[in-house]
Amino acid sequence: MIKARLRTSLVAVVGTAVLVAVLFVVNRALAPALLGGPGSTCPQPDCALGAGLWLIAGAVVAILAALVAGLVLGSERAVRRGLLVALCCAGAYLIESIVVWILI
Repeated sequence: MIKARLRTSLVAVVGTAVLVAVLFVVNRALAPALLGGPGSTCPQPDCALGAGLWLIAGAVVAILAALVAGLVLGSERAVRRGLLVALCCAGAYLIESIVVWILI
């Protein structure tokens, strides 16, 4: 039982870290286009710094949430459950990044 929980959390944390890293790189590549475009409320570089800090904090929270969820939801189907947790946490990070860029 404990091995399944650890396996689930390991898959969840690694999967979330990879997906969040990909989304962070995409956000970083899109930052110049998203910042200062038409209808932007804050075209200054300080806003990009603020958005970056929020995205980094969100990435850390997503990985920690994946660790906790993996430990709580551990089962015999460790890989499948871990991947599901990783997708949910990465989806939450995607929603957070969309909200951050809308608010800026």
